[in-house]
Amino acid sequence: MRKVILFALLALSAVSVFAQNVREQLKRDFLKAGSNYYAYQGPTRELTPAPSGYHPFYISTYARHGSRYLIKAEEYDKPYQVLLKASEAGKLTELGEKALRLLGYLHEDAKGRYGDLTPLGAAQHRQIAQRMYDRFPEVFQGHSVVEAKSTVVIRCILSMQNELLQLAKNNHHLVFNADASQHDMYYMNLQDSALYRQRYSKKTQEVYNEFCSHYAIDKPAMSKLFNDTAYFNHEIDAFELNKSIFKIASSVQGTEMRDLFNLFDIYSPDELYNNWLQANAFWYLSFGCNPHNGGHQPFTQRKLLRRIIADADSCLTLPHPGATLRFGHETIILPLACLLDLNGYGREIHDLEQLDLEGWINFEVFPMAANIQFVFYRRNMHDHNILFKVLLNENEAMLPLPTHMAPYYHWNDFRDYYLKKLDSYKEE
Repeated sequence: MRKVILFALLALSAVSVFAQNVREQLKRDFLKAGSNYYAYQGPTRELTPAPSGYHPFYISTYARHGSRYLIKAEEYDKPYQVLLKASEAGKLTELGEKALRLLGYLHEDAKGRYGDLTPLGAAQHRQIAQRMYDRFPEVFQGHSVVEAKSTVVIRCILSMQNELLQLAKNNHHLVFNADASQHDMYYMNLQDSALYRQRYSKKTQEVYNEFCSHYAIDKPAMSKLFNDTAYFNHEIDAFELNKSIFKIASSVQGTEMRDLFNLFDIYSPDELYNNWLQANAFWYLSFGCNPHNGGHQPFTQRKLLRRIIADADSCLTLPHPGATLRFGHETIILPLACLLDLNGYGREIHDLEQLDLEGWINFEVFPMAANIQFVFYRRNMHDHNILFKVLLNENEAMLPLPTHMAPYYHWNDFRDYYLKKLDSYKEE
C-alpha cells in the first residue's frame, strides 16, 4: 500500500510542478503551443521493471495518426488571400509581408496534400514501432500475430502501414492481419449524435467565450501585421485571422518546412501562451468531463473501451497472442484518456482558470502520433493473475485503481471497474 501511495504522490507532484510551469515550458519549447499539432517527441521517462517473474506477452494500443497537413484547402487559402489583398493595397507592415511570404510557401507546399500524412508523421510511427519492439521483444517473437485496424482515413492507414513495416523489418516471421473498413468504425471512430448535440451547450459556449475574453490577443497580435488601423478595424476579422494563422503556424512543425522557418515568430511569448490557453479550454470543454454539458463526452469512446476489453479477454487465453494495434484520431484518443481517467484527465473541473494549474494539459495527451498502450504481463501461459500497465505516449500512466505494485495493475480489477463504469452510462 505504501508503494502505491508513494507512486501516486510522486506522479501527482510531478503533474503539479509541470502544470505550474506551462508558461515556462512554452518558453523552452514554443511548439507545444500548437496543442494537437505538437509533433510527437517520444517517451521522457524510463520504464519501471516488471514484478519478479513476470514477462510481457500481449500489447493492445490505440494511436493517433502522425503529423499531417491541414485538412482543408481553405485553411491555407483564406489567411493567405486576406494578407495578399492587404499587401496589394499597401496595408502590410514589414512583419505582415514576411507572414504573407511564409504563408505563400506553405500554401504551395500543401496543394493536393490536404490532410495527408507528412514524412515526419510516417517517421513518428516507425520510431514508435521500433521502441515497442525494443521494449517488449517477447511480444513479437517467432510467428506472433499482429492484428491491426485503422479508420478509413488515408493518413491513419499509412500510419498503420509504417508501424507494421517497421515491425516486419525486425522479425520477418510475424503474421500481420491489417484492415481499414467501415465495418469497424462503430468503435474505431464513433460519431455519437446524441452526445454531440450536448457538446456545445449554451452554457458551455458562454463559459468559453468569457474565458477567451480574458486572454484575447487577436487584435494586438494581428495589428502588428497591418500598417493602417482603419483598414485593420474595418476590413479584417482579427479573431478569425488570428485563429487561421495560428493553426497554420502550429502545423509547420510537422512538415518538411520545419527547419526553414516558423510562423510563431509573429507572436510574443504571452501571445503564444494565451493562444494555447484558449485552445486548451476548447479541448477540455469539447471532450473532457465538462460539467456545463453534462460531463459525459468521454463516453463517446464507450464502444472502443469495450472492444479493447473484449479483444484482451480473447487474447489473454492464447499461448502467444502478439499485439492488437489500432490507428485513428485525436478526437478519439483524448476522450478515451478522459474515460480511463488516465493521470487524472477524467476529473471534472469547474473553473477554466484552473485547467493548466491542475494538470489538464492537452499537448501531454494528444500530440501528433499520440498513443495509449496496454502492456500485459504474466509468469507463464497458465498464469491467471494477469498484470498490465498503461503507457500514455510511451510513459507509464496512473489509473484510478488500487494496486500494491504501481504502475502495474491487475487486469481483473481493471475489467471489473471499467465494465461497471460503462454499464452506468445510459444511452439516449
